[in-house]
Amino acid sequence: MNETENRGWRSTRWIALAAVGCLAAAGVVTWQLWPSPESDVAVPARVCDNALPGADVRALLPQTGKPFSQWHTGVFNPEEPYSKKEPGTCKVYGGGKSVTIKHSFYSGSDRTVKDMTREASAAGATRITLGEAKGFHEGDTTSLFVDCSSEQTGTKALVEVDVTYEESTDRAVIRKMAALAADTLRLEARKLWECNGAGDLPNGVPQVG
Repeated sequence: MNETENRGWRSTRWIALAAVGCLAAAGVVTWQLWPSPESDVAVPARVCDNALPGADVRALLPQTGKPFSQWHTGVFNPEEPYSKKEPGTCKVYGGGKSVTIKHSFYSGSDRTVKDMTREASAAGATRITLGEAKGFHEGDTTSLFVDCSSEQTGTKALVEVDVTYEESTDRAVIRKMAALAADTLRLEARKLWECNGAGDLPNGVPQVG
């Protein structure tokens, strides 16, 4: 092999090695930039201190994305040995979204179901009904109320559940939020606050609209 041929061979070899190196580097960059498959959010069967069905939450959160997490304050599961009754708040996360479930107890308050029914008739609100319980959806929150007054003491009281998710006028989304609010209201009104007539609250999803 003469000098000219030798130089040509060396040049060809370096070009080939450079090409292989470029391909390898491109492969590394592509691997780093390629989106990794998102994991399942994996909502558990029970949420909020094991008080509420996870299916209601699963219906609202994305199926994949950031893993599920939750926290709660106050009383959510009446079966747990809490030292005193106390309204609670629960927040669940998953797939980059969150749902807040809050229940309140108003004793001796001037707030009544009639007041809530009037609010449900306001412009922009969507009426929600679950037997004797009344409520509405507006903006990003679905609210449901039931009378919890005591006939024995004559004390006026009201139990309220608010589910906050995202601003929506989609009836399908509102129904899912209302289903979660209804499950929470039935649980707390029947077992935590023991409201008169709470046992008559119908099962299933409230009527929307």
